[in-house]
Amino acid sequence: MVFRRGEVVINLRSLAGSAALLCLGFIAQAQAPLGAPTVEWRRGNLIITEARARPTPPGITVGAVYFSITNAGSKADRLLSVSTPVANKVELHESRNMRGVVEMRELTSVECPPGATVRATPGGLHVMLMGLAAPLAAGTELSMSLQFRDAGVLTLKVPVV
Repeated sequence: MVFRRGEVVINLRSLAGSAALLCLGFIAQAQAPLGAPTVEWRRGNLIITEARARPTPPGITVGAVYFSITNAGSKADRLLSVSTPVANKVELHESRNMRGVVEMRELTSVECPPGATVRATPGGLHVMLMGLAAPLAAGTELSMSLQFRDAGVLTLKVPVV
């Protein structure tokens, strides 16, 4: 694992033994088909849909949340931060696969252009939950608040599916 300013680079070829299996299992689980709920939340011109988190195995203290943000307005907004009481730390992340190396970097914000939809999906933009107090169990929900520059705070219930 290589640490750079604002960025974590994980070389999957250099991971050994159980750490590699754990990472690959978590990635495979995150990329499995999702039964995305149809609930939507609105704040101003922003519409949040497809919010969901994946269950985490016992002993794992990190998780991810995915969703879509549609800006139905004529002015851009910006997602500034995300918070939840179920994790000690929450970060906006973007993952990219560059020649066999998965790069995951923290983002300071996410632009929400007018008339567009921004999708947080496995293997791309996502919300990283770190320091989970307990595993995310299938069939439960977690409360999560999104802080936007213009629209303000939108709190939603994210199903674990």
